Amino acid sequence: MVARRHVFFVAGYDPTDPVAQHRRFQREAAQFRATWNATTAISELEQSADGRTAHWNVITRGPNWQAETTYELLWWHDIVLADIARSTPRRLFEAIVSFADYLISGTLWRFFRAFWRFGFFFLAPFVEVALFGIVAVVVGQVIAAALAPDNVLFALAWLTLSAGLFALLLQWPGGRWRVSQALALLVFARDYVHRRSDIDERVDGFAKRLVDCARACAVDEILIVGHSIGAAIAVDAIARALALDPDLGRHGPTLCLLTAGGTIPQVTLHPSADWLRARVHRLADEPAIAWAEFQARDDTINFYRFDPVTLTGVFDDGADKKPQIRRVHLHEMLTKATFRRHRWHFMRLHYQFVMANERRSMYDYFMLACGPLPFATMLAAPRGPAELFAEDGSCVAMGALALVSPPGS
Repeated sequence: MVARRHVFFVAGYDPTDPVAQHRRFQREAAQFRATWNATTAISELEQSADGRTAHWNVITRGPNWQAETTYELLWWHDIVLADIARSTPRRLFEAIVSFADYLISGTLWRFFRAFWRFGFFFLAPFVEVALFGIVAVVVGQVIAAALAPDNVLFALAWLTLSAGLFALLLQWPGGRWRVSQALALLVFARDYVHRRSDIDERVDGFAKRLVDCARACAVDEILIVGHSIGAAIAVDAIARALALDPDLGRHGPTLCLLTAGGTIPQVTLHPSADWLRARVHRLADEPAIAWAEFQARDDTINFYRFDPVTLTGVFDDGADKKPQIRRVHLHEMLTKATFRRHRWHFMRLHYQFVMANERRSMYDYFMLACGPLPFATMLAAPRGPAELFAEDGSCVAMGALALVSPPGS
């Protein structure tokens, strides 16, 4: 059983800062308590002196168990914010260059072959920008014709109105649709393929932090979580950590990797990403590190039924594979009403992988991160935590009596 765990969370391309992440965790913990009849005590947010990590502590209890978790953010939201803050002309130019790269290299076609929904996700912001452009040009022409019948004034008014309307559409509904963020993500993925210096330096820091934590031996289990494109960064960081300490995972705490809603192939399907493909294989060949990949057909922004190591389709959840690929259903984690409400909110469903469930399911992020059972035990159960915990929140897994008892019991 796990009395103490250290979770490292690598977010996807998310501009959310640590304060908001902490607030989100507290909100989701309330749902976790309701679903599993558990209690949680969450400390205040603490940030490192170098401004690169932040963490809080969680004590989770059930009727016959207790677990302590240090939840640490390996943050890179500042890089995301800087990307999104670039001027619109620059962002559009870089997006066009990235699109051309993915098209000419054949990577876009590989996206569609891997999981057609992700291919459409890749195309969506470009289609939206094109739509905004058409609307802006047509409406600008109509207004300009009414205001300036003279040819010179008409051209000037048409250009000005079209540019202004296009910028307005990027703000709304573009802001609500996260068009700028989606374009910035696509640019970032291409930059990552070509070894962008600021993220390269940041991942080196993540790797050193992992090694330091493992050598400290202060916990029973270390769980690294990579969500969305953060899964690629997590794999990269662990591979670099193995270069620093080849015995990582063979000494000290058990080392585990959870990639949930991961988009590793968004990077590794590009022909120039041979360096990252090599690191993915390095991790897959390391027997001392457990790795599970959770995928969902309901999630447009992942690669469903696709192996991030072999880059081929998979049709079973064999436990002998690395990573162990588990297919889950997001609609089983939520009530029917909630799922129906968010059915077409693709980003909301994508985030369910790192949110609390409303229903008990084979996959539960909070139970993996804050529960008392080892990562391997949770994976070995066909129905996951749903078969390992009773309705009253008590652990019914073998060895539950050896768990730390709550104070006063």
